[in-house]
Amino acid sequence: MRPFLIALLLASASAHAARPFVTDDARIVDEGGCQIESFLKRQARFDETEFWFLPACNPWGAELTAGHIHVNSSQDVARSSTQLQVKALLKPLVTDGAGFAISAGVFAGRENNPYVNGIGSFSFADDRFVIHANLGAIRDNGTSRTLGTWGIGAEVLLAAPRWFGIVESYGATNEKPTLHAGLRVWLVPNRLQVDTTVGMQHNSPERRFGSVGLRILW
Repeated sequence: MRPFLIALLLASASAHAARPFVTDDARIVDEGGCQIESFLKRQARFDETEFWFLPACNPWGAELTAGHIHVNSSQDVARSSTQLQVKALLKPLVTDGAGFAISAGVFAGRENNPYVNGIGSFSFADDRFVIHANLGAIRDNGTSRTLGTWGIGAEVLLAAPRWFGIVESYGATNEKPTLHAGLRVWLVPNRLQVDTTVGMQHNSPERRFGSVGLRILW
């Protein structure tokens, strides 16, 4: 599978389970609010850099994202893509309960690759521990294949109210799972957040990466 598509097909824009984590959550930006998520991801085993810039707003009860992704890799030619997505809640996530959402969108670039993602989130211990599970599919129009996607992750409150740890595993049809973990801190609660992560995938070549990210809400 093409490296650029691998970088895109496992992603869906999210709210509190924010980029660069791939497993989405059953939350959206508050109605009337907006956010910008941006991160830089760098491979350690070979020369590859990803830059993501993802503004999103909720004008009428659904979260709309229109963003840009650029991947510069020694494994492929440099490519850019536009991500357009809508995400809606089916059941809001509540403390010590469950929430459900669905997202759908398209990566528009050299080819247009549409996708859909089902999302479930489950809260425990007064929101100190939240599990997120995703199951979806993407159409790779470059190879005329439809690929299944999945993700499962845990969000853990480390030190209230600012510090969180997140660990996840995700993958796609015929791809080995990726393991991903990191820390997130609110510099200004519910307004300004930064994060740093590391991840790995046993592949050829092996993928070991790190990232730094920024999230702004208003």
